[in-house]
Amino acid sequence: MTIGFMIWMIIINTVFWLVCCLGTAHAVRFLPKAWYEKNDWFFAEKPFEKKLYKKMRLDRWKDKLPEGGKLWDFQKRALNNDLSLEYADRFILETKYGEVGHFGMAILGFLCIWINPSQYTLVFLICALVNVIVQIPFCLIQRYNRPRLIRLRTRLARKASASHSE
Repeated sequence: MTIGFMIWMIIINTVFWLVCCLGTAHAVRFLPKAWYEKNDWFFAEKPFEKKLYKKMRLDRWKDKLPEGGKLWDFQKRALNNDLSLEYADRFILETKYGEVGHFGMAILGFLCIWINPSQYTLVFLICALVNVIVQIPFCLIQRYNRPRLIRLRTRLARKASASHSE
């Protein structure tokens, strides 16, 4: 293996992973919003999830992972400052973008096997599997946050309709 080959492999794989991750995160925003609304069965909390998140203590570590909302002009940290129906709706939609994006990144990561020489298939299969493991917590965080945001949105909507009827 020559230095030139190693440099070429580093460049190709760096570009691949940047395009795979950032490209997927961006591409999910081009799906019609109606698609995210129509597929509530996919996004709905499953009966076993609450127990799983509690067992994993997800609430204790979820905020320690990096989040890329800033790249798409969304700040989840603004929740306390900008508590409105519109903000809750946007946050819920962002969790759907995030979940689909990370799920897509997990699947598309297997393409790294295809872009590399076949004698390194095992190495890149391992890379793809590690990528799946890395994406799982991010999907779980979206699924953990969404039901809470939906309940918050319901309370905000009730409060808004009560203040309109007065």
